[in-house]
Amino acid sequence: MDSPAHDPVADGIDPAGARTLGAAQRAAIELLMVEYVHAIDQGDYERWPHFFTEDGHYQVTGRDNHARGWVAGMLLCDNRDMMIDRIYSLRQVNVWEPHTYRHVIGPTQILGTSSDGRVHAQTSYLCVRTMHDGEQKLFSTGRYLDEVVFEAGAAEPRALLARRTVISDSNQIDTLLVIPL
Repeated sequence: MDSPAHDPVADGIDPAGARTLGAAQRAAIELLMVEYVHAIDQGDYERWPHFFTEDGHYQVTGRDNHARGWVAGMLLCDNRDMMIDRIYSLRQVNVWEPHTYRHVIGPTQILGTSSDGRVHAQTSYLCVRTMHDGEQKLFSTGRYLDEVVFEAGAAEPRALLARRTVISDSNQIDTLLVIPL
């Protein structure tokens, strides 16, 4: 099932805001996208929560669930502390078969801005999982639907995720989702 027609104006997003975004802000968003996937792919999981604001929201859900507006998903963290705890558990508590990810991301599309200054964007991704024995498999494909803010007081714009919804093309994950997408 494809997502229903998206009406940015009804969602409070001004599509014209995409045209007024400066080059430095666009570059900061692109850098955020690239550094995010590289930190995960390189196993530097402790960096992952710091791509988000303190009250950042991270959710993984399937395309069908998202299209229906269902809140249920595969994973939810509603602040940075929950993300830090998730990484601590990944490193210290959980028992899981070692594996790594390799992401390929598409260009980021700026959808617009909202009245609170958030930039709304989406980026397609695909993620290959490599198991400890070398087996590789296409693990997940989908898109990141993001709300991005800029750190106040920084000399150069630094983009942070206020909200990231990972919308997987499938509602199923073939194994436990341990590492963030």
